[in-house]
Amino acid sequence: VFSVSFGSALWDSRSMPPVMMIHRSMSHHHVHGVTCKGPIRSSFAYKIRRVSRHSSRSSPSAVAAASSSSSSYSGTVLVAGATGGVGQIVCARLLQQKNCKVKALVRDASRASEILGTDPSMEFVVADLRDANSLLESGATEGINAVISCLGTTAFPSARWKDDNGPENTDFVAVRNLVNATKKTAPDLSRFVLVSSVGVERTNQMPFIILNAFGVLKYKKMGEDEVKNSGLPYTILRPGRLTDGPYTSYDLNTLLKATSGTRRAVQVGVGDTLLPEATSRIIVAEAAVQCLTLPCTLGGAYELGSTEGEGPREDPKEWTVLFESASASSS
Repeated sequence: VFSVSFGSALWDSRSMPPVMMIHRSMSHHHVHGVTCKGPIRSSFAYKIRRVSRHSSRSSPSAVAAASSSSSSYSGTVLVAGATGGVGQIVCARLLQQKNCKVKALVRDASRASEILGTDPSMEFVVADLRDANSLLESGATEGINAVISCLGTTAFPSARWKDDNGPENTDFVAVRNLVNATKKTAPDLSRFVLVSSVGVERTNQMPFIILNAFGVLKYKKMGEDEVKNSGLPYTILRPGRLTDGPYTSYDLNTLLKATSGTRRAVQVGVGDTLLPEATSRIIVAEAAVQCLTLPCTLGGAYELGSTEGEGPREDPKEWTVLFESASASSS
C-alpha cells in the first residue's frame, strides 16, 4: 500500500488512513436554505483562533489588507475542490478571517456538510464543474471577489475516476468552465488562484514521464493556460508531492491534528525547475490564501516545497519576501 502525489494529482493504491479529529459543538446554522446543527470541523497544523463575526458583511468590492502578523482578506471567495485535502484547509483558513465569506463549490451539499461542517459565513453551492450550464445556473461565480481552485484527481486510474472524473474533465474541462463563468459573472474579481503541480512543463523528464502516463500533467498545463489566457488577475501554485492530512475528508474549524512537523519552511521557485522532496498541504493552502492579498504574486507561477525550519506561517511579510526573492532569482 502506497501513496505518492504531486500537486493535486494523487497516486495511491488505497485510501489514506484518517487523521485524528477534534469536534467542537455548534448551535444551529443556516446553510444554503437549510438549518443544520452539528460540529464544525477544521484542518490545521496549528491552532486556529476563531474570530468573532460582525453582522454586517463587506461590500461587493473586495478590500484586502495585510497586517504585520497575518493576512486578512475581505470579500467573498469561491473555493473549487473545497472537500479535497487542500480545499478543506483553504476553507478553514478563510473562515478564520472576520470579513471573509466562503462559497464552497460542491456536487453534494449533504456530503460536503459532513466533511466540512457548517459555518454562518460559508455557503455550499451545488454545481457540476464539468457542465458549463450547470455552473452558470448555480450562480456560483456571481458576487464573488476571488477564486481559489484546488481541483485535482489521481494521476493513475482509481475509484476517483468513476463517472468521468479523470484528469481531462477534472484538471482541464472543469478549470476551463470555471474560468469562463468567472469572466462572465465576476467583474470585481481581484484574484484567481489555481493550485496545479510541478512538472507540467517537464513531461519529457523523469519522474514526470511516469506521473504523466495518463495525461494528468498535460491536462493540468492546459488548465493553467486557460487561466493565463483569460485576462483574469491570476496566480498559479505548483506544489510537489503532497504530504500531511487531511487526505480525503476531515474537519473544518476546530483544530488540526495533521502536522508538517519540523518541515514548515517553504521553498519557492518561479516557473518549473524545482523538484521538491515534498510539499505540505498546509503550506499549499496557506500560500493560496496569502496570494489573495500579495500584489507581488499577481501573474506569476510559483513552485512550492516544504523544508526543515519554522517557515512563514501566516505572516504576509515573510511570504512576500519568499515570493519576491524567487522572482528576483529567476530574472
